[in-house]
Amino acid sequence: MIANPPSYLMLMVTTACNLSCAYCYEGETHAGKVMHLDTAMKALHMAAASGRAFHVQITGGEPLLAAEQVFTILEQIQRERLPATTALQTNGVLLDRETARELKRYRTGIGISIDGSPHVQEVLRGGSRETYRALTMLEEERIPFRVTAVLADRNVRELRGLLMALYPFSSACGFGLDLLVQKGAAAEKRCHLPRKQVLAAETFRLLETLDLFNRRRERPLEFRERALVLRSWRQGSSRAYCSACSGASLAVTPDGKLYPCTQAVGDPALFLGTVDSPSSAYTALSESTLFSEACTDCPLEGRCPGECPTRLLYNGDAGRELICELYRTIFQYCVQQGDIAV
Repeated sequence: MIANPPSYLMLMVTTACNLSCAYCYEGETHAGKVMHLDTAMKALHMAAASGRAFHVQITGGEPLLAAEQVFTILEQIQRERLPATTALQTNGVLLDRETARELKRYRTGIGISIDGSPHVQEVLRGGSRETYRALTMLEEERIPFRVTAVLADRNVRELRGLLMALYPFSSACGFGLDLLVQKGAAAEKRCHLPRKQVLAAETFRLLETLDLFNRRRERPLEFRERALVLRSWRQGSSRAYCSACSGASLAVTPDGKLYPCTQAVGDPALFLGTVDSPSSAYTALSESTLFSEACTDCPLEGRCPGECPTRLLYNGDAGRELICELYRTIFQYCVQQGDIAV
């Protein structure tokens, strides 16, 4: 039995994908296994064993390549009245009206992976026409969605273009930036981390544009990283970045293998057994949100939101310096705008 039932469960319902992202940390996979219902239920019961509420993130590959299995799992969660919230992360290419309505019926949140304007999306992922068509459909159906963008050298100068592309969609309620993981395709140097100075300049411009953007919106668009900085500052302390920091998350592959998160899948050093034979010892990836001694010179010392521990593991010092620069830029902008009093 695994030491701590997870509060955050990631079900990789398939390893197959229909796009070829330039920085995919899983590598290119156009054919793959589909998770059996029995595997999913063993993982769900593992999380439900605590008796507390937990979250289920349905992902892949591209999960809608296994849409039938996605809805079978959601139906079982509902039928067994498991105390779970659910969300699905998709590239949107296969997201049609019927599927979106079904997800809404199951109260499943929708996250769309978009890295910029249609042109940028086409270059980095492909399928841009279908993805933006899905956004139009979600807008027509009044179904809220959030956007996650992978941050790389090839789109860092286009962040404001992403905001402008999202402007017509009132159902877009937030977006976040994930540094690319130097694993899989990115480790093969097809895509690189952005330069620190460029990231700082573009983040500042992004924040300026976002404020102008939100003045004209009935529902403000939330920038996840800005919200994290403000929350940490107002709470007066740092906290674990995510469930994986404290050993409370679990990613499950289609064949039932367990890892701390999806970005760790395939790493033998982070293998946690299987749903049939889970490891009794769960090694947390990181229990601290502090990065290094350099934090002593940072205005966010002791109040830093931290970073994804898997990205820290694979991106090393370069990734740490970038996320520090991102947070410091956000902090400085918030001070300038009067959102933070120092």
